[in-house]
Amino acid sequence: MIRIYVPQITERLRYIFHYVFDERWGMPYDLTDDKEFFMHDPHPRKIIYAPQNENGTFYLQALPLLFQTDIKKQNLSLTWQQDMPLCFQTDDKASLLPFDVFAACFYFLSRYEEYLTPNNDAHGRYPAENSFAFQNKLMHLAIVDRWIDCLAAVLKSHFADLTFKQQAFTFMPTYDIDVAYAYQNKGLCLTLAGYAKHLLKGEFSLIKERTAVLSGKQSDPYNTFDYLEALHAKYALHPYYFVLFAARSRFDKNTVINNKNFIALINRLKENANIGLHASYASSFDKKELLRKEKQSLEKAINTSIVASRQHYLRVRLPDTYDNLRANHILHDYSMGYVSLAGFRAGTCHSFLFFDLQKNASTSLRIHPLLFMENAFVPLNNTHADSLWEYLKPYVDEVKKHKGELITLFHNQSFAQDKQHAPIKTLYETLIHYVLS
Repeated sequence: MIRIYVPQITERLRYIFHYVFDERWGMPYDLTDDKEFFMHDPHPRKIIYAPQNENGTFYLQALPLLFQTDIKKQNLSLTWQQDMPLCFQTDDKASLLPFDVFAACFYFLSRYEEYLTPNNDAHGRYPAENSFAFQNKLMHLAIVDRWIDCLAAVLKSHFADLTFKQQAFTFMPTYDIDVAYAYQNKGLCLTLAGYAKHLLKGEFSLIKERTAVLSGKQSDPYNTFDYLEALHAKYALHPYYFVLFAARSRFDKNTVINNKNFIALINRLKENANIGLHASYASSFDKKELLRKEKQSLEKAINTSIVASRQHYLRVRLPDTYDNLRANHILHDYSMGYVSLAGFRAGTCHSFLFFDLQKNASTSLRIHPLLFMENAFVPLNNTHADSLWEYLKPYVDEVKKHKGELITLFHNQSFAQDKQHAPIKTLYETLIHYVLS
């Protein structure tokens, strides 16, 4: 066990010490703000985390962040120590680290910066371009994991008998089913509207394709589930499917939820996979009451409790979206990533509990960071699969290095049998072979 002295025990401090020592290291620890007890305690492994040194042998200088309760701009700057990027730098030479590792980790895990910068993209999302990591070219690094490893090394150099929990790299493939079928199961009105749209745009090849699918001469291009299930069986994968099960709207184009074939598909998929809710566009923060209806409808359709979700369009506004998930008994969220960029939005490839900065409290909602969705490759469109893999591999290696959870996001239509989607399909098979070999 490690005994840790802090001048004040706060909720922020409880949260980050629990995350580092308990969740990541599996290491018993004790927090105390009793200075006299700490100074006279004969325990052999003691740490002081405070603004000034209290004559301890192992001292880490603390900056104000974890002792505050408000949310205000932090004037961060980036420096490097060898190959380690640092922020929340300290100035006490007695401190065994040149930065406040706990404040830095908390800042990224709590998504502190997202409370300070408006969600100002077209869909009300926090833009990657506003983040400290993007602006300092750190998106490819799991910096929280690097900082925790750095702290572990320093601790081990002082307390040689310490043991740390052994973690294992895992791979969780996930899929968003926004639109299960391109042409099938649309109903008469939507089918006629589709034909009319093709005709107005002069899309005669699509008229031919739609007719071939509806007449049974050709398979629906979005119906790639046989391929995915065969891939999972080959590599013994147990994926997550997040199903959009909402009333159709401008941004939600899913199959109508009372369609028997659609429901049968989801029930088939759940036999060898997890099913989560792909919460509709508006449910994130515009019409939060929709989440309950969608969750209940999906649970009824598949006779299974839904405990995990991902927001459609990755629309997350903190803390509103996560408060709504918790209110509707969602335990796991898979939305923590960027639509158009690969990388580590929260600085980690390990799951963590959501800390609500507005309420200044830890919660039971577990966040599973997403490394990328295939939209990240849109700027590389028409690129050969080998080049896509060359771009992606360093990100995957970072997850493997830190023995994290590699979470990928693809859509069922990305595996359609055509020239446009061939590089993505090849990339995915290369990725699976690499991480499981």
